[in-house]
Amino acid sequence: MASAVLAGCDPAEAPDADSVDTAKIFDTLKADEVHLNADWKSGDAAKVAAHFSAKAKVMIPGVAVIDGLPAIQAAVQQDLDTPGFGLTFASDKIFVAKSGDLAVARGFYTQTSTNAASQAVDTQTGTYVTVYRPEADGKWKAQWDILTLGPAAPTQPAAPAAAAP
Repeated sequence: MASAVLAGCDPAEAPDADSVDTAKIFDTLKADEVHLNADWKSGDAAKVAAHFSAKAKVMIPGVAVIDGLPAIQAAVQQDLDTPGFGLTFASDKIFVAKSGDLAVARGFYTQTSTNAASQAVDTQTGTYVTVYRPEADGKWKAQWDILTLGPAAPTQPAAPAAAAP
């Protein structure tokens, strides 16, 4: 998928590949992930929406494409207004283009809410892919956020026990 996404980049917008610090971009996106998780917990839809570009699109199974920043902020507010709503996510892979003009994160999410009828906690898990590009001010913003329903993140195997001397 990354190669298909990369094919759509405008080479005229790409910075000089020799001067791009892809590790710094990776670190920036991991830090933004921490901030975005905190912003979801804060309950402030504007803070959450600020992580997206003005023309971003969010794609969720069974929901019409959420197109543009005002629609994204409204959808986030609707989620936040849902009783018991919670969202956490973490990437397990981040690809940064050598050109420095595109990055793609892949990971797992867990969303909870309270079922209005039963008052039980509903939990939904799945995976996501988020495509990022830097804005004119250099800040990286989500362009496309694509969610799929699926299993929870795989658990890490326990570390092997140390051998006795």
